[in-house]
Amino acid sequence: MTYLPQIYIRQMRYEEARTKLLNEIESLFFAGTPEVEVVHGIGNYILRRMAEKELGHLDYVEILSPGYYANPGSMRVRLLIPDPGTLQSYRA
Repeated sequence: MTYLPQIYIRQMRYEEARTKLLNEIESLFFAGTPEVEVVHGIGNYILRRMAEKELGHLDYVEILSPGYYANPGSMRVRLLIPDPGTLQSYRA
């Protein structure tokens, strides 16, 4: 079994969770991480909806269908990592 990095925003306040999510997604993208699990918890799905909205604005993130990863308290996302040369030019 391979290690899947997690972004843990469960039980956080909305803005704090949003900031953490976006910062960590960007860091993982530049690290070349292909998939990430976002742990948002269940509750009223406020953090899940926020994560879907914010990640939906990013052209390098693909939210995988719920059937692919059936845990209702988290979502799995794929980061569309370009080739190493292009990725290096983004870092500059």
